Amino acid sequence: MTSSVRVGVDIRPFRAWVLAPERLRGLADRHATPWDRVDVGNSVRLLGEWKRLAVLAREERPAMYVYEQSGPLGVQRGVISAVHLDSRLLPHEDVTPAHTDGMVELMRAGEMSMPPILLGYSGTDRIAEQLDAATRQRPLTELRTPDGQEHRVWRLAEREICGQIIDGLHQRAALIADGHHRHVAARRFRRDVHAAGHGRGPWDYLPALLVDTKRSPLRLRPVHRVLPHADPWKVLAAAQQWFQITALSGPLEEWLDVLRARAYHGPAFIVATPDRAFLLDRPDAHFLAGPCGRFPESLRSMHISVLQAFLDTVRDSPEMTVHYEPSAPRALHVVREVGGIAAITFPPSKLDLSAAAATGVRLPPKATAFGPNPHPGLVLRTLPSPRLP
Repeated sequence: MTSSVRVGVDIRPFRAWVLAPERLRGLADRHATPWDRVDVGNSVRLLGEWKRLAVLAREERPAMYVYEQSGPLGVQRGVISAVHLDSRLLPHEDVTPAHTDGMVELMRAGEMSMPPILLGYSGTDRIAEQLDAATRQRPLTELRTPDGQEHRVWRLAEREICGQIIDGLHQRAALIADGHHRHVAARRFRRDVHAAGHGRGPWDYLPALLVDTKRSPLRLRPVHRVLPHADPWKVLAAAQQWFQITALSGPLEEWLDVLRARAYHGPAFIVATPDRAFLLDRPDAHFLAGPCGRFPESLRSMHISVLQAFLDTVRDSPEMTVHYEPSAPRALHVVREVGGIAAITFPPSKLDLSAAAATGVRLPPKATAFGPNPHPGLVLRTLPSPRLP
């Protein structure tokens, strides 16, 4: 079955499962969600347990949901709905195939849709007024998570209000801020369903939190890299060929201050070993033309492209494990515990991301982390899985 890209974002209400936080008390996995599991079997088991214990309550009819969180990680407000996969969604980074494969397997085995992806759009006053009005009512559900964030959800089921929000987004594109792998996995799952002879259905949509970035600006953070099996001295020896290297001292906060200052003048990142740290900047022109040459010209001098190209040259094999960590202190902790190196980087600018998305150019996987991310378990959408070959 063929599909066509919508002019803007095509959304609709859906019949959700909503978390009842009070029923989580006493459970060993109180704050875990089905997507935190390390394998498909455990994920499916936890979702089934949540349903059996009425941790999840099935909504009587389709609705959209106003979602708000606030706390030390920031404030965010948006609307959760089902978004058609052919909507005008603008990706800005590549995905890792193996990670996508696991998500497709989870969707097939557990009849589970992914947690809402995070979309940023430029909204209208009318949509903002509707969301403001909803939050003046009593929340449908609310939860305080261990990180101090307060999460609240309100139901939007009135046909007229939902229609106004749908119309307001019909001519607007949305940037995929977080959820590139979920978006690709949902499209692959939909393709498999259509290839098996099934027509249009719930697999044509995925859940998303749509945030008006004019009223709830998204925080842009870097995603650091950890290579626990890399030889630190081999990495630094390679770096001497292509970068200016400066030894760093003092605490991590001082390293980040130095990185921030240098990053304004060009590509720079920190390589941390279990006991030392070094700033790498001013890449050689031969490096930008050689290892960075596989990137489009507009990306070759971006921090994340230079870092990705460098790490690709020092990995002993493409299969060498790379962990992605949005927290610099946690990345450093891992290296001090297990060895290897941590690469502490600086995020692309929002202008860089918008330009990449508008031109179809993709940054390396896990180039950025927008946030704060929506809670993955408050509003869930199950997905009937038709019989596939």
